[in-house]
Amino acid sequence: MNERYLRELSAELGAVGIRGARRRRILAETADHLLESADTERFGEPAVIAARFADELATGGAVRSGFRSFAALALAGAAYAVLFALISTWPDITSARVLPLALVAAVAMVLAPQVAFAAGLLALARAWRLRSTTAAPAVEISILRRRAAVALAAGSASMVAIGVYAYAYSGGLPGWWRDLAFALSGACLVPLAAAAVGLARTIGLRPQSVGPTGDVFDDLAPLLDRVPLQLRGHPWRLCLLVAAAVAVAALLAGGVDEGPRNAVAEFLAVWSGFAVFGRFLGLRT
Repeated sequence: MNERYLRELSAELGAVGIRGARRRRILAETADHLLESADTERFGEPAVIAARFADELATGGAVRSGFRSFAALALAGAAYAVLFALISTWPDITSARVLPLALVAAVAMVLAPQVAFAAGLLALARAWRLRSTTAAPAVEISILRRRAAVALAAGSASMVAIGVYAYAYSGGLPGWWRDLAFALSGACLVPLAAAAVGLARTIGLRPQSVGPTGDVFDDLAPLLDRVPLQLRGHPWRLCLLVAAAVAVAALLAGGVDEGPRNAVAEFLAVWSGFAVFGRFLGLRT
């Protein structure tokens, strides 16, 4: 009877994505419990036990991935800030070795960090909200995984773009800055890759728990509920507020010459990002 139960449990664990050493460990612990009590009905149905393990493992793995992703992105962001702070003059845009490649890298250097920053903060917010949850609903876990994946992909694209830019414009950049760009971008890709591997290990888990999806208003409730603008339930209103705030910051930072152009560009970038990623990242339902 016990062997039959273990076979059924093994099959159910595989069905929810629990395999390899993790499944062997669960089966070994279950076998030990069954040696003490051979009452398999009291122990629980294999499908129920497997679903419970999947829910708890997926929740814990997703939360850790959210925190790890943000930590890796914080290092990349610090490197990005250092590189931009150390250079005062940029080379002429047409002086690149391969102009199309250089233009793509330049655009990625501007847009990808913004996507990484926004998605990373959203991943951190949901990970923090779920940090004490034993088994979160499957849809909540899915959104957290997506946010971490987008943040890591955009962060990695930022670092690659810096390296490509340094190569493409090496003739017009100081040699020390080019070498530093290569070193920092390469070094930052290591923790980003490590976080991505950790995230990939949890994606195979298929949690079964049912519950509400939750949105950005749930993730940022302590902050957004303090804003007297009745934002909850109005995601596009929140989008316009954030876009306007970013545009004002760009206007003030850019001065009279570049401020208006930068403000319009940033407003459109925030609005476009919300339109493209809003549903995928759980900003709106």
